[in-house]
Amino acid sequence: MSSDYSKNALMKFLETTAAQGLMNANTAAGLKAACAKILDDVADNGDVRGVDINIAVIRYNNRNPGVLAPNSLAEYQRRVSRAISDFVRWVENPAAFKPRSRGAPPKNGRKAAGVADKHIGNENQVVSQPTAHGTPQAATGLPLSYPLRPDFLAQVVIPRDLTADEARRLGAFLLTLAADFRPAGFGDLR
Repeated sequence: MSSDYSKNALMKFLETTAAQGLMNANTAAGLKAACAKILDDVADNGDVRGVDINIAVIRYNNRNPGVLAPNSLAEYQRRVSRAISDFVRWVENPAAFKPRSRGAPPKNGRKAAGVADKHIGNENQVVSQPTAHGTPQAATGLPLSYPLRPDFLAQVVIPRDLTADEARRLGAFLLTLAADFRPAGFGDLR
């Protein structure tokens, strides 16, 4: 018998974990709501393991401009990622499944090793970027969203120490991507 990793099975898993007390009912409801929105264009029998969650969030936002603020989109992305991860672990070994928990805070008031402040969020996000030679390198970047049109949210990741020269170069590059862009002197050749 093959395992079912479909969107339908994911949604049933979230209902079941809440009903059986494996997960807080509010947490399960939040995960389910995020999955319902972000995975809307995934077929009910589609395998959720192959979903690129970043692209799914961008597609959702492009289909529903302005419905969710950028912070809410980031939270939905986190929830969908967690739901799929928990679901896959459950399908692979239901008997050993234990949902993630926040954990109890340390009694001495100190943070556990490796636990970041909640307010840091995406500020220290590590993004894999291609170098001039096409090989990826890890760099700390600042992800930004820009409402380009009422129905489209553009996204870019820039270095935190972006210089004015780099900003001009990036702007010039973006200009060349415009559908109606014509280089200077382009119409003069006959």
